[in-house]
Amino acid sequence: MTTIASPDTSPILNSKKLGLLGVIMPGLAQIAPAFNLFFTTGVIAVYAGAAVPLVFLISTVGFLATGLSLAQFSSVYPSSGSFVTYISRTFGAAAGTATGVITIVGYIVTFAGIYIYVGDYIVTTVFQVTGAHTALTIITTIVYGIIVTVPVIIGLQFGVRVTIVLYLIEVVVLLVIMIAVLSQGGTHGLTAAPFTWPSGASATNIFVAFSLAVVAFGGFEASAPLAEETSNPRRNVPIALVGSVLISGIIYVFGSWAAVAAFGNNGTALSKDGNPFATAASQFLHIALPVMVPILATVFLVSVTSSYIAANTQTARVIFAGARGGLWPKGLSTMQKRFKTPWTAAIAFVAPSIVIGVLSTIFTAPGTAVGFLPTLGIFGVVVMYTVTNVALFVQYFRLRAKGVRKNPFLWLVVPVIGVLVLAIPIWGNLRPFQGGAFDWLPLLSIGLIVLGVIYTVVLAVTRPSVLRNAPALLEGEESIHTDPVPPTV
Repeated sequence: MTTIASPDTSPILNSKKLGLLGVIMPGLAQIAPAFNLFFTTGVIAVYAGAAVPLVFLISTVGFLATGLSLAQFSSVYPSSGSFVTYISRTFGAAAGTATGVITIVGYIVTFAGIYIYVGDYIVTTVFQVTGAHTALTIITTIVYGIIVTVPVIIGLQFGVRVTIVLYLIEVVVLLVIMIAVLSQGGTHGLTAAPFTWPSGASATNIFVAFSLAVVAFGGFEASAPLAEETSNPRRNVPIALVGSVLISGIIYVFGSWAAVAAFGNNGTALSKDGNPFATAASQFLHIALPVMVPILATVFLVSVTSSYIAANTQTARVIFAGARGGLWPKGLSTMQKRFKTPWTAAIAFVAPSIVIGVLSTIFTAPGTAVGFLPTLGIFGVVVMYTVTNVALFVQYFRLRAKGVRKNPFLWLVVPVIGVLVLAIPIWGNLRPFQGGAFDWLPLLSIGLIVLGVIYTVVLAVTRPSVLRNAPALLEGEESIHTDPVPPTV
């Protein structure tokens, strides 16, 4: 039986264990339903018309497949390494390393665009600064980055508590708006029209809308890297992964249905409104629009802050586990002595995002950066989801050969569904002639994959022993003790 005794590479086991609520909250919070509903619903309506709820419903069902795939893996290999562990156990540490680099860099680029957007949003909406304000936006962005990193360093329990409070605030506001609109029947009464396939140009454009909806679920996997800090992880982490998708999907479907109903099932009117939820809330809650707008602006900041804390929490642990296994620099596996948290990994994730976001202000406006950078970065996350689905399919036969039986529907059929759904956003990034800066998107997306491959090749040549030993080090001692087919060092 493999053991890992070095104090520098030991798992994060010193903090109080999380229960089901504690481990599900980071996934729910990172999805950020208020942020996605407020700012994605109108964009989806451009392509799908009034069929926005249908898009979210189908995406929920399809994305649930990927959630179930990660849930199956986490029930066998609960680890702070998350997908890096899952892929390494199936295809080897080289594949896990390449995917890890692609995903982590993808997340860094994704959040870079959102960081600078949030900084600009605070300056223009909260501080109400007009005119040139690039320097103030940069300073605000840096300060905000520090604010959402501190809870991660102070401790997991503290970060989770902050996440729970912020998430409850945004969900309560969403529920109030949803119930107000739907209980009053919207503008022209509730119908099944938003759940029917559109006609005309929207019948084709709706496929573009699916890419946006799939991206809206990004971050549900935040629960997986908390496995080593969770009580009964083989039970609680899978429930958290699937629960994050289901709960968020329900909010998306009913929230978008309320938005569509508030505009009388007129997708065009919805898409042209710059703040559709403020308009809907003002009409059906009978609150003046000038009062409603700052309330929802606050909810937006609450939502995105909750998402950032959750993202920093989960990604820091993936980076920590990779460093513990020698896949990244060892300094990233350093624990904060007082709080027992992976503080260097947290900073290593946040700092590059802020730098990229700040540098983007030199070349483009924040509005352009928040569209381009997340679209590029989320490609790396989708690659991870796709490879994990394929890995589960392959691992079914690996375990079966070792005498370990698994449910063929969950381990074979479900991951295939997941891959098919994820093919939509992959094509969205790789399709040519998208116009403007997005013409570079296919080349940069491929470049993201090449970066992961080059890093892995260099590691294999310079430190081949790392790739041999990484699977056991990634999984962690506690998980290995109950692994049906434990790796060896």
